[in-house]
Amino acid sequence: MASSKSITSLRLDGGVLCLDFVNTIDNRKKGISHDYLNGIKELLQWYAHTRALSPKIIHTLERLAKDYPQKATMVFEKSIVLRELLHRLFMAGIARKQPAAADSMQFNTYIGEAYGNIEISWQAGAGSLQFNAPALEQVYWWLVKSAVELYTSGKPAEVKECPACGWLFLDKSRNGSRKWCSMSTCGDVSKVTRNYQRTKRKKS
Repeated sequence: MASSKSITSLRLDGGVLCLDFVNTIDNRKKGISHDYLNGIKELLQWYAHTRALSPKIIHTLERLAKDYPQKATMVFEKSIVLRELLHRLFMAGIARKQPAAADSMQFNTYIGEAYGNIEISWQAGAGSLQFNAPALEQVYWWLVKSAVELYTSGKPAEVKECPACGWLFLDKSRNGSRKWCSMSTCGDVSKVTRNYQRTKRKKS
């Protein structure tokens, strides 16, 4: 695999964990595009890259995946189903449409499972919701939690789609004018393309 397509070089432009997960497809505007995730090993590498889980938790999940390969495969496949489900849900929101009923029902099933395994953890008098059970399913429970928090934060309208690559991102700009997932990549490519087209028109 080329270094430009490795998980360790994957840009995290989504602005929130669940959107970065949706963006593990290199370019959703292409018919055939590179998928960074091909198994539970890559999914755990992605978590290490995002630093969303501690090295200790990742090590535990790696050991569980090694000890229970069939379950690891099932959990990975369910994670990929969730990735595409989240993409459809957020794309419906971008289009200012209600999600398909089947998608809402499926997401509610994920929520029921994830939040049935959540507990409050106390530190310095403050509480936070955590998945402390040593279960492989944590790899998609955290993504469900991230998506639920985004949906209930009042910020779903800030989720946008990059017109160049199809990545989703949270527009945190002051006036909501951000257009590209990254100005240094898609935005720069668009600028070069426009300059080329203007030069070509002048010459013709």
